[in-house]
Amino acid sequence: MPPLGPDTFGFLITDIARLLRRNFEREIERAGVPVTPAEARVLAHIARCDGIRQTVLADRMGMSPMSVTSFLDSLEAAGMITRGPDPQDRRAKRVTLTDTGTALLTPIAQAGQKVRATAMAGVAPSDQDAFHRAALALRDNLGSTSQPPAEGSSK
Repeated sequence: MPPLGPDTFGFLITDIARLLRRNFEREIERAGVPVTPAEARVLAHIARCDGIRQTVLADRMGMSPMSVTSFLDSLEAAGMITRGPDPQDRRAKRVTLTDTGTALLTPIAQAGQKVRATAMAGVAPSDQDAFHRAALALRDNLGSTSQPPAEGSSK
């Protein structure tokens, strides 16, 4: 039976995510990036899927659409992103990085790399590879369960 208490799977994942975020925030501030750490995360997510719908961005970040909209308002006012209509749905907006936003990706990525290096210090490369493979499998497993059941499914 798995252990109970603070070192269970769910607690460990939550603690790791919290500590990664805290360290990333610290590195963004140290680097003097001219956005908040939360805005830096939004820019990084947009870079991952440039031209993404705002609602999809919110979902991928685990945030409410209204929260993401407030970050996007600030980033747009600063000239870091643009929002335009989705050709498939005029009601939806797609978010794209500007050259100004793209220029910030390097210091944001460097901050992230520092945090990853700190997190992986003392962890053997083979264990890092195994962790990465396991994390990908976990994400795939959990992502596939978040889809609605197919039509005609008994679930």
